[in-house]
Amino acid sequence: MRLLAVFGVGALALGGYAVYRTLVHESSTPASVADAIDRFRSQGGTESELPATLRGRVPAPGVYVYAARGFEESHALGARRHAYPPHTTITVAATPASCLRIRWDVLATRWDAVLTCPRASGGWRLVTQSESHEFAGHLDRRTYGCTRGSTYLPARLAAGATWTSRCAIERTTTADRGVVLGSRTLRLDGRSVQTVLLRTTTRVSGETTGAGTTFTWVLPRTRLIVRRAIANASRTETIIGSVPYQERATLALTSPQPRR
Repeated sequence: MRLLAVFGVGALALGGYAVYRTLVHESSTPASVADAIDRFRSQGGTESELPATLRGRVPAPGVYVYAARGFEESHALGARRHAYPPHTTITVAATPASCLRIRWDVLATRWDAVLTCPRASGGWRLVTQSESHEFAGHLDRRTYGCTRGSTYLPARLAAGATWTSRCAIERTTTADRGVVLGSRTLRLDGRSVQTVLLRTTTRVSGETTGAGTTFTWVLPRTRLIVRRAIANASRTETIIGSVPYQERATLALTSPQPRR
């Protein structure tokens, strides 16, 4: 799963002491596991069952729970940090077209999502990637459209394999480069499991500029995310000046069985 984690503050129209106090003392609400399950159930049977061609090749649809640590921080009119809750979720849902929607929920206003579709030659195409952040009373949601050549995961997870993607919205473009680093053994649910370690580096240009690195450990057969480490930093030009943003997070799967 590609997690962009780039924040764009956008156009902020701010003024007055009351507004200032609201911004300084803003709070963030953790995303609820129960809400993620309710959202998944509301999608209906077509998005909870896998086509026969995908069974055993991708994670079973449902809500996966991850132990988490981390934060996001912005400096729009002063530093604001949102600490991440001890548990977050990644939801996997299948579409009628045999594509997958994969969404990471952290806070009520902080989530990432991708839409990825299988290629006839194997591997997965990255179709769109979306993100949501809220700072200083401003909700910023973006959906980047990706080129047809953009790859989410390659057909084979052999050490040294690489892939790229390029996605854009108006005035901002993101470019990813991924590489398979090889096999790694991790502990999951009290036992040792073999995983494959992937590294994705991101470069952002345009109105928002920045860079990030994500390390992801996946099960080699289904590509279920077992662990992830995220480090991102960006800067967005706004009417109040250049606003920096950073994010650090680690995720560890608590159980390979999804909740439904």
